[in-house]
Amino acid sequence: MVNWSELPIDIFDLIHGKLSIPYYIRFGAICKQWNLALELKYRCPPKPQSPWLMLPGESNTTAEFFSVADNKVYQIPCPKPMIRRRICIGSSHGWLITVDESSNMHLMNPLTGAQFPLPPVTTLPFVEGVHDSQGRADSTAIDRRPPHTYSLQDARRIMFHKAIISAAPDEGSGFAVMMICNIWRALAFARAEDKAWTYIDTPDSFTDVIYHRDKFYTISYLGTAGAWEPHGLSCKPKVIPVDFEGQELLGYTMYLVESLDG
Repeated sequence: MVNWSELPIDIFDLIHGKLSIPYYIRFGAICKQWNLALELKYRCPPKPQSPWLMLPGESNTTAEFFSVADNKVYQIPCPKPMIRRRICIGSSHGWLITVDESSNMHLMNPLTGAQFPLPPVTTLPFVEGVHDSQGRADSTAIDRRPPHTYSLQDARRIMFHKAIISAAPDEGSGFAVMMICNIWRALAFARAEDKAWTYIDTPDSFTDVIYHRDKFYTISYLGTAGAWEPHGLSCKPKVIPVDFEGQELLGYTMYLVESLDG
């Protein structure tokens, strides 16, 4: 009889790389050897899945997701800081972009518990952290001409709107992240190895950002679409003409989606 716990690790990789997400989650509970296969740094990710929707939950330690294919809600244990106290400002390649109560940003994989810190928001030129007498983060000063100081909770609501990544951090090829931030909805980007955000100085206010075919794409409240390609220490834009049938859409929130033909 075959002892399944003694299968080589690379065979485990091949097996759980073909599992659906519910079975992928249960895989590590079989035995220690199977759990070890899940804990390897370079392992096969789950096969492509139908989207899961993240739901607001009551638990501090688990996140709730709704599977459209299964018509079922799943609870997944998540690492600290507590998931209920974070906000999620984007998701891509199976990773969530989260912001905690102190405005610390992390990429988080809810399946594996892996986390990747993003640069501090205080590295943006218009943000400054304010600390109490004991050195703890107390509030955030945002340059609004004149500058204004907000509580940590209000600053998080004002500062973060959406972020998207170009690739999964565990794919080994590096990644970039672009974020719509601040009260006037400006752009900033960073790469995996960056210690600070790079602010993109543009007069536009942006409503959406996506990543498609090696470029970030944005659209502004004025209906201006742009393609942004990370290049050196900057992000070079290319304006894409967009035709609207009427001017009544301008000023409203617009979203970008990938067409069926790619």
